[in-house]
Amino acid sequence: MADVSRLLASAARWQEKFHEPLPLGAKARLSIVTCMDSRIIPEQIFELRVGDAEIIRNAGGRVTEDVVRSLTVAQEILKTRTIFVIHHTDCGGMHAVQRHKELISVMVHHLGFFLGSILRFLDFFKLTSLLLKPINPTSGGLVDSVVDDITALKRHPLIPADIEMYGFVYSTDDGSLKQVAKHVPRGVKDVRHMS
Repeated sequence: MADVSRLLASAARWQEKFHEPLPLGAKARLSIVTCMDSRIIPEQIFELRVGDAEIIRNAGGRVTEDVVRSLTVAQEILKTRTIFVIHHTDCGGMHAVQRHKELISVMVHHLGFFLGSILRFLDFFKLTSLLLKPINPTSGGLVDSVVDDITALKRHPLIPADIEMYGFVYSTDDGSLKQVAKHVPRGVKDVRHMS
């Protein structure tokens, strides 16, 4: 369990150092889509300060409709113009994909027999993307998943055509970040693997 009293004491110390409200928006005009894994810290990787970028996290860091909704808000309200998609090695999302049937059974148990039976029949998780899109744990699989997500964003009707997009694979082994995809509207017509 989390040490809630320690966390609340930290929050009180944070409030003591808090001098003025930050303006709404992202100073760097950047949105970052990445995994919820606590080892992935874009603020440290890119040396960002509070208020520089909008960080959108989910299990696996994959582009889903909910991510697109968040990106739309970031672009239209917060004025971000660049998207980074970051997938990483040793992702728990890969393990979740491999345990699809087990996760469905857990949800069925929590929802009860009637709703659980309906879920099992419909395979609800595939229909609504509650479970992750498959990611091959090899390096090539991670590159492909990043390129797939950049391609999905590029083609999505809610993502403006003038948005720059960059895809990366982050190594949890050595902290390296490799650019593997890029879409710059005025220079590159198609998403491509980087060498």
